Amino acid sequence: MKLHELKQKYNAVAKDMRALHESIGDTEWSDEQRGQWKTMKHDLDALNAKIEREEQLREADERFVQEHEEETRQNLEGEERGAPPVDEQRAQAFDAFLRQGMQDMSAEQRQVLREMRAQAVGTDEKGGYTVPTEMLNRIHEAMKDYGGLASVAQILTTDSGHSIEWPTSDGTAEEGELLGENGEATEGDVGFGMESLGAKKLSSKVIRVSNELLNDSGIDIQGFLASRIGQRLGRGEAKYLVQGTGTGTPEQPTGLQTAVTAVTTAASSSEFTWQEINALVHSVDPAYRRAAQFRLGFNDNTLKLLTEMEDLQGRPLWLPAVAGAAPSSVLGQQYFVDQGIANIGVDAKFMYAGDFDQFIIRRVRYMVLKRLVERYAEFDQTGFLAFHRFDCVLQDAAAIKALQGAAT
Repeated sequence: MKLHELKQKYNAVAKDMRALHESIGDTEWSDEQRGQWKTMKHDLDALNAKIEREEQLREADERFVQEHEEETRQNLEGEERGAPPVDEQRAQAFDAFLRQGMQDMSAEQRQVLREMRAQAVGTDEKGGYTVPTEMLNRIHEAMKDYGGLASVAQILTTDSGHSIEWPTSDGTAEEGELLGENGEATEGDVGFGMESLGAKKLSSKVIRVSNELLNDSGIDIQGFLASRIGQRLGRGEAKYLVQGTGTGTPEQPTGLQTAVTAVTTAASSSEFTWQEINALVHSVDPAYRRAAQFRLGFNDNTLKLLTEMEDLQGRPLWLPAVAGAAPSSVLGQQYFVDQGIANIGVDAKFMYAGDFDQFIIRRVRYMVLKRLVERYAEFDQTGFLAFHRFDCVLQDAAAIKALQGAAT
């Protein structure tokens, strides 16, 4: 079955599930209806697994075609055209640097690489070079797979890593006043705090690559490194965006888990109810609940529990997405999944609800990569080490609340 046919079948099953849910309404579900729902849910999961496999194969095919189209185009047009675009020159020079190091590069390529190094003003990564735009985009694309929080937060990209003083506040208690004619307005002080939005340095750890692989011109070495770097940095950033304590040496970012202090506590430390999720949603001020980025947030283990939960009438809490019509939802709320969020446990914040546009993620635009030769020469390998700089802040403490497991 082709990919578009699988997606059509998935949408058809998802629509049937939603239709069943809506047709039963507020009445209690019968055993037959529950069985029908579970059968459709099983079919939906199987189709989703097939779709994911087909999409992975399609992505691999597209990468192969793009790489070979580019190679063919360069062979046909290389002599006829003038100098290649700047981004292409940088990509070619960087590819030569990755494979050969500075000593075997042409004078023109070394000059391009020196210019790339000079662009990283204010960095302290001596010996490193800024990653060219095309490879950087591939790294960022790979990072998306590991950070659900980053997909809904507000991203601030800066050219330098200098600290920014960022105002924070809680405006839910502020309101205007009614005045009579000629009445004098009173003052309403705004309680602002200030947080330093810095640029914490995250390392990919050293990625060791055999020199045979580097010397194989048929290998897309930039694609290989972009995937590995994106995976490592993506997991690392996602972890600290949620679990960062704001303390330690080196100092961690103040992640979601630490920044969110307003909590609703579940009755148990091992399970939760739909009423407790509803209480969490309604603990957030209605003004934030109407925001475009209002979401529930939890990890995949919690999502699995939610897909199996029912309300008092036996209706499932979770509804599947229908492409172009409706997103997946829990109790009517959209959600994101982030593996950095804790499982339910004693005093563990395992679910969040709020306007995640109030959570700011600051990223420095450039990324630095080092090539390490001598350290791994005896293994006939070359090491690569990337640095990514980021930080985060919750600018409105009232915008996001947490559901926490009981203390015992």
